[in-house]
Amino acid sequence: MPVHLDTDVPPFALADLPTSTIEAMTGAALGKPFTLDRCVVDPIDYLWGSPATAGLWKVRVTGTASGAPASFQYFVKLVRHLRLWPMLHTIPEPIREIFVNRPMWKFELDMYESGIGEVLPPGMRTPFLHHAERHGDDYAALWWEFVDIDPQPWAVADFARTAFLLGRLAARRAEGDPVNAALPGVCRALGRNTALRLFVQFRVMGVDVPRLRAPESWASDEVLAAVAQTGDRNLCDDLLAFADRLPALLDLLDTLPLTYGHGDASPQNLLIPRGDRKTRVVIDWGMESLLPIGFDLGQLLIGLAHADILGVDELPAIADAIVPAYMEGLRAEGFSVPDDVVRTGFIGSITCRSALSAIPFPGPGVPPVSHRTMVNRLRLSRYLLDLAKFLQPISTTE
Repeated sequence: MPVHLDTDVPPFALADLPTSTIEAMTGAALGKPFTLDRCVVDPIDYLWGSPATAGLWKVRVTGTASGAPASFQYFVKLVRHLRLWPMLHTIPEPIREIFVNRPMWKFELDMYESGIGEVLPPGMRTPFLHHAERHGDDYAALWWEFVDIDPQPWAVADFARTAFLLGRLAARRAEGDPVNAALPGVCRALGRNTALRLFVQFRVMGVDVPRLRAPESWASDEVLAAVAQTGDRNLCDDLLAFADRLPALLDLLDTLPLTYGHGDASPQNLLIPRGDRKTRVVIDWGMESLLPIGFDLGQLLIGLAHADILGVDELPAIADAIVPAYMEGLRAEGFSVPDDVVRTGFIGSITCRSALSAIPFPGPGVPPVSHRTMVNRLRLSRYLLDLAKFLQPISTTE
């Protein structure tokens, strides 16, 4: 480990860089030669269930540039091959090999190197990648721009602005558009809507539905207490009934216009920089195949609720704002589809993906959650089931 390192976090050794590399990239960022004196590394908490993420750090380097004191900050992310995920044993044996062999662990880097930044509409940008260090087929360390996030909570207007930009992005990346030729090979290799189908097949039906069916899942003290508070004693039966609808819903989604979206467009992945609430800095791309129009609205809607930052009662007002804003974004790029098509893509996608996956049932390797979180997830599950009631066969032409 280089002598400049000031951290007691061992995993950072795989993401660390030689002094000469740090000096060169910091000098390039500052526009003048930089001499490193100190490097301070602070770990950043992240979701335990992020299979490809081996570590996140805020790294602050200090030194001199052209004889004057200088400093710079980086956001460092260490990603790993999925076979190295410590929680791999929680995935059922028949699914594990397919999960491990998906080349998604460095998809964020692949998307950046594909030139996706040039496709983004005005008001969206990628963070700047200062350096990428690959360690064979096991790890990659990404030294990103550190984005100073605006601490102000998201308002409905922020969700609407984001939906508008996502609509423009979806229109620019519609099925058949020439810009898609530059995408990573995994995107072009998969069939239409394959990523969502794989997620439903292996995660939802392979992991979540068996947990929903297990009586012991609902018998834990944590879940019993949360059900008692919500009073929603039919939730289990209603979720299992919805599981039977998934094949037909996936078929319905296949009839919609498809586009490459962000794939995981929660507010946590569409950063609002301090002092510039019109801009979104786009990180953590997901779901590599073509997806139904409106797909990205789902994670935009529930991402903060899933993280206990928003209450479920706040979601209807957000949903009412993001659909018309997304459609406005589509029209701004000359892509027009009926309202019910976008709503079907939005509601169908998020309910297939998340309605049966929201409850953090206690189990081996699953960190305990608070009573508040468990109640919120039960309510979120019910909210998504209620949304799904509005799904009906639609016409894709105006």
